[in-house]
Amino acid sequence: MEHVPIFKKGTFVKCSYQYFDYYSYMYGEDDWPYFKHYGIVIDYEWDESWYELEMVYKVYCMDGNYRYFLEDELALV
Repeated sequence: MEHVPIFKKGTFVKCSYQYFDYYSYMYGEDDWPYFKHYGIVIDYEWDESWYELEMVYKVYCMDGNYRYFLEDELALV
C-alpha cells in the first residue's frame, strides 16, 4: 500500500506538538498559542513503529532547529 504524504518537501507549514497542547488543540484566527513553530518540510517517512501508523515529517524551523512532527500536528501557512 502506498502512503501519500499530505505535505510535500519544501512546503511552508506551522507546527504544534499535540501532546503538550492536548487540552487546547483548537484553531482559530489567533493560532499563536497552539502553533509555536513555523518551518519548511525537509523530509517525511511512513513510520510503522508508532502506536498508530502515521507519516512523520522532518521540519527545518525558522529558529534554525530541525524538529519532527506527525501529520496532524502540521497545517499549511
